Amino acid sequence: MSPSPFAFDVDTALERLDDGRYRGTMTDRWTVGAGPNGGYVAAFALRAVLRESTLPDPLSMTVHYLARPGAGPVDVLVETLRVGRGHTTLSFRLVQGEIKAAGIVTLGRHREPGPYDFAPPAPEPGLAPEASLPLPPREMPGSSLWRRLDLRISKPEDVFYLRETPGEATTGGWTRFADGRPVDALAVPLFLDCWPPAVFCRTLQPSPAGTPTLELTVHWRDRPGPGWHRTSFETRLVAGGYMDENGELWSEDGRLVAESRQLARY
Repeated sequence: MSPSPFAFDVDTALERLDDGRYRGTMTDRWTVGAGPNGGYVAAFALRAVLRESTLPDPLSMTVHYLARPGAGPVDVLVETLRVGRGHTTLSFRLVQGEIKAAGIVTLGRHREPGPYDFAPPAPEPGLAPEASLPLPPREMPGSSLWRRLDLRISKPEDVFYLRETPGEATTGGWTRFADGRPVDALAVPLFLDCWPPAVFCRTLQPSPAGTPTLELTVHWRDRPGPGWHRTSFETRLVAGGYMDENGELWSEDGRLVAESRQLARY
């Protein structure tokens, strides 16, 4: 099999060393501020889990971020906790000298729609991707994530650093890889952690340290589709030095692909 030409695949590539142990090289091409983006870290670990799993579709993933990894060799240690008829559950530890992240993933198979299925309505799409405004890059020292993605908004108020007055703690817009890589289940954690924090649309006071994620949970609801995907994020609570952020990922044809929730420092 020839190597993938896409940066995301190159930068999450893993070599299997023995049962449940993988090694790869984390790069500085997906950083935000002082370290790698949390969605990139989650995807790095998820690739190892998918290699070990007997079932193809991730359904739920919870990641706890213990310490910030850096560019360089990383080991991912995967342990199978249970294999059932319809689901399998695995744990992982991402190690770079010490454990940097740990979590649990449950996998199964997405089934065809049933007669009793229902879902929330898709958000107002705003402008179509081709008519949307390319998000102007916000220069942050050491940040490279947003050069890897194509982000587009319907109006300037959709992102904090283009706003003139505070608004609701919401953000998001159309998202795809800048190099044309198709979106798949592996890319979902990245897409659900790739926009500037929603809370800054309310405060207009971004912290120099950002909003470091302590825990991220992702639920896959459907398989991604072709083309663009719409992301939307909302913070409902900031208290005691911590905040939440809820995210949704929608396909261009209006299907809810995944949801996320994270706890972060503020």
